[in-house]
Amino acid sequence: MRTLLLHSSSAGDGGPSRDGLLEIFRQAGCEPFSCAVNGTDFSDALCRPADLVVAVGGDGTVTRVLTHLPDRSIPVAIVPQGTANNIADALGIAGDPAEIAAALGNMVPRPFDIGFAKGPWGHHRFIEAVGLGLLARAMAEVDEAGVSGEEQIRTSRETFRRKVAGGGSEHLEAIVDGRPLEGDFLLFEVMNIGQTGPDLTLAPDADPGDGFLDVVHIPADRRAEMLEWLDGGPDAAMPPLDVIRAREVEIVWAGKSLRLGDNFSPAPGAVGRVSIGVEPEQVRILVPPRTGQGGGSHER
Repeated sequence: MRTLLLHSSSAGDGGPSRDGLLEIFRQAGCEPFSCAVNGTDFSDALCRPADLVVAVGGDGTVTRVLTHLPDRSIPVAIVPQGTANNIADALGIAGDPAEIAAALGNMVPRPFDIGFAKGPWGHHRFIEAVGLGLLARAMAEVDEAGVSGEEQIRTSRETFRRKVAGGGSEHLEAIVDGRPLEGDFLLFEVMNIGQTGPDLTLAPDADPGDGFLDVVHIPADRRAEMLEWLDGGPDAAMPPLDVIRAREVEIVWAGKSLRLGDNFSPAPGAVGRVSIGVEPEQVRILVPPRTGQGGGSHER
């Protein structure tokens, strides 16, 4: 089985080296070849004949692989090697490279949506979410400071809480599947998976293979409830939010912080519109059998 291993250029930091990864997948019966996701030959590697693509890394690596895959009929396996690993967690994927490689024969393909956002910057594909409001601002601030790893998760949460406590909000006008939604919001996330950003589970019933997005929003008048949730720690109940299932979302964007997956878009200098949806062609991700049987049930 011709297997393309796509990893970060820092492969070996806290995990197997590039050569170590190749050997692990050889021992699992694969014929592996590899490429760094930020290498100059990344696009060429994706076009080489392969029976399986393996994304080794965190959410940034997985997102780059899934959104650039030219042939979406080729199954993709994920080896989580990042800090938050939101995408792998959403699919029930866990294990080190040797464990994932050994389990390939038992995994099943699960359809997985690719989201898109069109705006003043052009067309952008995403896997996790498009975010506006105080969480997006907090994450942009931490990203600009160059914080990474576990410290990034902790600092992002603390910065988000500080902004919520500070009385801020963002006024947004949106159209969700043809229905208007307007107000002052603490948080507004259009999500493809249940987790986003600093390992926050905001849409636990999200099914990333059903062609729908979860529009998660928290109005500013629920600030006290939100602060109570943020102070509750990892065992706290679900946050005080509302979720709308939708295929298409359009937002009037006033040029404030906008998060596109792990990227942050600069203000265009004028009010623009952001159109968000799901591409018709899905990718196929290999998951453990139980996780691959069906998905969450949702009212539509």
